Amino acid sequence: MSAADHRPTPKPWPMKWVAVAIVVFVVGYTVVNFYFRKPGRAYRPYQDAQDRATTARLLAAGWQKMPVDARRPVEKPAADDTPAAVTRAALGLGPDLTANFAEQPKLLTTIDRVVAPASVAHGADYNAYFTASISSQKAQVGDLALYRKGTELVLIPSTEPLPGKDLMSRWSDSTYCVNFSTANLPPGRYQVRIVAQGPALAWSFTVK
Repeated sequence: MSAADHRPTPKPWPMKWVAVAIVVFVVGYTVVNFYFRKPGRAYRPYQDAQDRATTARLLAAGWQKMPVDARRPVEKPAADDTPAAVTRAALGLGPDLTANFAEQPKLLTTIDRVVAPASVAHGADYNAYFTASISSQKAQVGDLALYRKGTELVLIPSTEPLPGKDLMSRWSDSTYCVNFSTANLPPGRYQVRIVAQGPALAWSFTVK
């Protein structure tokens, strides 16, 4: 009988040490990822390329992107502001913008109502309130972009899926507040439209 036949069978690691090793690895990976991860969103090669192409086309066509904030308001529009007259406009982005988007934004179904002031002091923030409908209760208003070409302003709210498979909006329509600065708008009359799959809503306001 050879010496190999008398060699004892190796014993497996106790499960508690396996569990400890897994925990140590997970904690260590989380700490390293947290402290050394670059800030900002993850790199999205395709989406980033589409965004760059859209930006270049819009700039070439004379459109500039302006900073804008959108939120779900808890307050009502100021009662002492004279409201602007709101009218219906064309469907969708319109030919002037559609041709310049490398990837078409996922627009809201409809813009149902807009309440906005007819004038604003130069340098002050301009607030407009709009009520919109979304075709799916598993979506929400995501990005909202504001583009300017001369005295024309276009607000483009788009939708994004709600996080999680089972999360749904309680209602298919909601009210939002749009806010942007007029510091870079010379005094004068401006035309605004907020677009959707259905007819856009349009109005004018004066920067005094």
